[in-house]
Amino acid sequence: MSKSDPIRKSHYDAVERADTVSDWLFYIAATLSLVFPFVEKGSHPVAFDWVQYLFALAVVGLFCIGLASRLYLVPRAEDMRRKDFFSSAMDINLTHQRTDGYYNNDLTAPSRRMAAQLLENSHFTKAITLKMLLVERTKISVYVAIWVVSIIYRGTDLGWIVAATQAVFSEQLVSKWSRMEFLRIRSEETFKDVYKLFQTGANQTTFTAMAIEAVTSYEAAKANAGIVLSSSLFNELNPALSAEWDNIKATLKI
Repeated sequence: MSKSDPIRKSHYDAVERADTVSDWLFYIAATLSLVFPFVEKGSHPVAFDWVQYLFALAVVGLFCIGLASRLYLVPRAEDMRRKDFFSSAMDINLTHQRTDGYYNNDLTAPSRRMAAQLLENSHFTKAITLKMLLVERTKISVYVAIWVVSIIYRGTDLGWIVAATQAVFSEQLVSKWSRMEFLRIRSEETFKDVYKLFQTGANQTTFTAMAIEAVTSYEAAKANAGIVLSSSLFNELNPALSAEWDNIKATLKI
């Protein structure tokens, strides 16, 4: 659907790179935490020290990258996306970086065009997050199963149980999965609400108020979730989702 999206390249690619580095640091830290109980300081003092140093570096690096992503990279990218969103809806230039073909509807009234853009955004978001969750649900199921088995089995070393607990309830696993589920649910609700809004025949004032409320609710959900949609999945699903969007537009006459 999108012919040109400079915001993705200049802002969201940096977020995805930070997420990739964070994932690697998490797995390194998790592996080291599992190795740590089996490295005795008395027998292997050098290895013991190196495991501690590397674990500390991985944890500190994970914290710093996560903080930079949450407080700078993601907000910066979302700010640019919102500027482009309202630039397209209101037919003004709030930023020099404008997408081409990113929003697709034939409406001209600002409030109705804004609602149509939100409908399109939520349509894509709910589908892409659902696809991303196929991996996240599988991953969290495996980790939780291992964690439960390690707790139930009496012969499991306490160090393994602590390491498994630390890994399962980390930012990269349970938290990320929960936030992704939250974004999917809220995106589905937004899509349903805005779809109904186009069918209600509400007057202009009511329509505008409800559209603004839906936009702010959707943006708040994205901010709370802190999840960046996969660009590779967007490209993969784009043809099918665009075809569905064309059918939705035809049905709603937008």
